[in-house]
Amino acid sequence: MLRCFSLTLCLALAAATARSATIQMNDGRTLTGDIGQTSGVADDPTRPSPSAGEVKVTPILIIDDGLRRTFVNKFRVREILDAQREKPIVIDVWQDHAEHGGMVGAVGRQLRVTPFDEFGRRIYEMQAAGGSIAVVQGVTEVTPTYTRVRGLNAEPRSYVWDQRLATSSIPRETLSSILQNAVPENNPDARLQIVRLYLQAERYIDARRELEGVLEDFPQLEDLRDELRQLRRLGAKAVLDEIELRQAAGQHQLVRALLENFPASEVDGKTLERVREMLVALDEQDARVTRTHELLGQLVDSISEPAVKQVAEEIQAEITQELNAASLQRMTAFLNLADGDALDADRKAALAISGWLLGANQATDNLASALSLFDVRTKVVSYLREPLAGEREKLLIDIRDSEAGDVRRVAQLLKLIKPPLPLPDPAEDQPGVFELRTPMGSGKGDVRYLVQLPPEYDPLRRYPTIFSLNGAGFTPEMQLDYWAGGAGPDGLRRGQAMRHGYITVAVDWLEPHKYSYDFTTTEHQAVLAAYRDAIRRLSIDTDRVYLSGHDIGSEAAWDISLAHPDLWAGVIPVLAAADKYIKFYTDNASYLSWYFVCGELDGDKIEQNAYEFDQYLKPKIDTTIAEFLGRGHEPFTDEIQRLFDWMGRKTRPNAPEEFEVHSMRPSDNYFWWVEFQELPEKSMVAPSAWPPGRGVKAARLRGRRYPNNKLGVFAQAGKTTVWLSPDLVDFDKPIEIEINNRRVTDRKNPIGPDLRVLLEDARTRGERNRPYWAKLEHP
Repeated sequence: MLRCFSLTLCLALAAATARSATIQMNDGRTLTGDIGQTSGVADDPTRPSPSAGEVKVTPILIIDDGLRRTFVNKFRVREILDAQREKPIVIDVWQDHAEHGGMVGAVGRQLRVTPFDEFGRRIYEMQAAGGSIAVVQGVTEVTPTYTRVRGLNAEPRSYVWDQRLATSSIPRETLSSILQNAVPENNPDARLQIVRLYLQAERYIDARRELEGVLEDFPQLEDLRDELRQLRRLGAKAVLDEIELRQAAGQHQLVRALLENFPASEVDGKTLERVREMLVALDEQDARVTRTHELLGQLVDSISEPAVKQVAEEIQAEITQELNAASLQRMTAFLNLADGDALDADRKAALAISGWLLGANQATDNLASALSLFDVRTKVVSYLREPLAGEREKLLIDIRDSEAGDVRRVAQLLKLIKPPLPLPDPAEDQPGVFELRTPMGSGKGDVRYLVQLPPEYDPLRRYPTIFSLNGAGFTPEMQLDYWAGGAGPDGLRRGQAMRHGYITVAVDWLEPHKYSYDFTTTEHQAVLAAYRDAIRRLSIDTDRVYLSGHDIGSEAAWDISLAHPDLWAGVIPVLAAADKYIKFYTDNASYLSWYFVCGELDGDKIEQNAYEFDQYLKPKIDTTIAEFLGRGHEPFTDEIQRLFDWMGRKTRPNAPEEFEVHSMRPSDNYFWWVEFQELPEKSMVAPSAWPPGRGVKAARLRGRRYPNNKLGVFAQAGKTTVWLSPDLVDFDKPIEIEINNRRVTDRKNPIGPDLRVLLEDARTRGERNRPYWAKLEHP
């Protein structure tokens, strides 16, 4: 049945080839543009067709929307949604564009780009061989998706250059001025074309403003008042969509403010009803929080034993201070039973306290157990913070001796505690920005990293997080600007990471005056040390961490993610070039989701990456490649909204049932639940010794999960550590482990949960959501 569906889809795609269509990917994204197929990203479309008897295999789909070409594997397409979309509005802007002159065949690093003036002209200065060149550019065409920018005739030299920008990336006031100067002011039909362009771009507020201007200048078009009302309704729906986005991001104060000030004039009843429903839900939520405070206060007051009451009051104070929308679900069991007579006051208080500490599903009505949980949690947090091994040992003994000190409950406590390490004071002039340093280990000094928290950050809520690596000549501060937006006059950022509720971490990984990525262990340690420290201090959803980089930072992101594929939900290399270990680690890529962004004129990057891109675009690897037309070595802020749409659909998967990865560095040795030491020297190649000698092959490392609670590891390694968790094995049944087909577990001494392993793993890796409960070391 699946094969039949795939064949039907392939035939449909073939029919859609060379014409415009909207397709939906398996992950839910939609892509619109002219559809084409190719056998490779660097293929020349003008190359003759195969000779007689040859069959050209074209597994790669190209979607060209005029701004960029998007490459995906056609077997990752779910369906064609719209094979006959509306023809986009095109507004021509007259410019004296160059037909002759210097041909821009490659675009170097941006040095200076002036803003567009009201006529759509600017100067683009770029790095070039022997210095720099400045190109006078002008907007010649505007569509809902892209704006065409061409080189203009200028002195002392003109340049022929056809470049595309996202229309959405041009500031609203600038775009409005360009369009108004492009069409006759006294021509209502031309003015209405601007309205239609905005409408197709789903910029309803801009469309409404433009139509209001048309109606003011041309009163005879009074029959368009209905369209104006419809635009107001569409604009209100867009505002509601934004409110729902902010609500999903946990920005409840902003959501309430927007809902209470929602424009009711000329808004359809369905939208207003949804606004009322959301306000009622917020009121009910606030009422449940208030009710919890009141009930818990009454219950704690009724406790007669002074020592017990003192501890309960301490917990009550914490709940009173921290309970909110993000944590209210923990109190569900308590609230469901609080008003009934089935439980006495002590048992109700126990439900509230244990629910707060473990979650509603793990709540207990035994007050002594609930208070023991609080004591254990305090000691667990102290353990995670304690630098001295001797003190940690004392804490471990105390936890083990506690009533609530078993592995299962401690593991659940770890999931709900706040980050154990504190944050420093924030930057004075930029709310939510922190500068931190952490040791890299091995005596290699500290690594600095910057953090931008999203609005209304709550340490009891888990946040998706972007780790971003700057390129040569750029700074971590610029990476914050890229993802979270530049700081405004009030110091606040209002970019996409802030809208979507993402934490942004920019790692200062590059040494001063360094202009290349060297694939070294030290570079890896800088990024991984920042990652480990950040998840100890920030409420990061470790199943939604995305590694990104620009320029040589993208090469680092590419390489580091291949070396540690179990850490990331997705990888976003911008302006990357495949080199060294990347070319040997292709099999590692199949366990990750990838989104590459590049420019058509960024030197020979496409040809350099062609083999890897073609491999990544095979069905087994989840890959998207966006190539911007006429663009070169630049940040590509145009793509950021599509990147967030993509990230919102990607989550780190569970450990695969079976994995096979490659390693050529001793430090590339930890994959999911297996850690390898003393890998074969013949397969290890230091970056300084690159390229590897003839016949050198990467070490092959395999792990497999079998039925009946059995694990197998296959590798040539001097020492192997197998890490175990409930996601991997059932601790209530005998566990069997084989290494290279040899059983290494002892039936007489079965492996069981170990509190020391659990706490040490949470402390050293920082992973509190998926810690390991036990381990086996061999030999």
